[in-house]
Amino acid sequence: MKLDFIKINPAGNITILIDNFNIYDKDIAKISEELMREDNLHAEQVGFIKDNHLQMMGGEFCGNASRAFASLLAFRDNTFSKQKIYKITCSGEDEILAVDVREGQTENSFLAKIKMPKFKSLEELKIDNYKLGLVKFSGIDHFIFDIAENKEDNFEKVIDSVKNYLSDKDFSAFGIMFFEKENLSMKPYVYVKEVESGIFENSCASGTTALGYYLKKYKNLDRAKIVQPNGWLEYIIENDEIYIDGSVEIVAEGKVYIQKKG
Repeated sequence: MKLDFIKINPAGNITILIDNFNIYDKDIAKISEELMREDNLHAEQVGFIKDNHLQMMGGEFCGNASRAFASLLAFRDNTFSKQKIYKITCSGEDEILAVDVREGQTENSFLAKIKMPKFKSLEELKIDNYKLGLVKFSGIDHFIFDIAENKEDNFEKVIDSVKNYLSDKDFSAFGIMFFEKENLSMKPYVYVKEVESGIFENSCASGTTALGYYLKKYKNLDRAKIVQPNGWLEYIIENDEIYIDGSVEIVAEGKVYIQKKG
């Protein structure tokens, strides 16, 4: 099978977008797994695009992929100059998303600021002996884990505890934001149920959004630049709305060949 791909780097969260393909194909999860492999295109996530819609590999919502998609629209837009707002939709989220794309220092680089979805609920809870924040969105549940407060640096133990907690609950994806408040940094882990796979990502927009809501409620922090493992993302809360801003780079585009397994 031959597919049209675009490889994009939104703040380190390497994303593959597949164009000119049935976005609701039953095999997109399997195709995505193959594309993400180190011996293939090597990425952290895959989305499938058609017109102004982005369908993520597990039906989840993804803020960084949405920023990447809007930047691709700007890259392909002959009328784009300096700044433009692109309206898109994404799986896992019912609302239309407005993404403010500005030009970067090169023709293939941009800054993209997205108004993120509002949370459905926000609470603190105990799982095993850990204290976590839980911020639920329509497409993903994010747990906030304060490393210093919990005195735990074995992240695999925390992941196992959260998986066990969710074992009898309905979810499409979850994230754990391992947060260090001293230097406002985080290490994001995201698990997608459809592909039964979780990875430590180099940045996470929806996780930064969850952390922003959490810090606003419990620390009264309206705005912060959160250091990610391979870049930064800034959250801004204005008039009860939250925005995520950061860099996006179009890395490559072309054809990719995969073996479709039946």
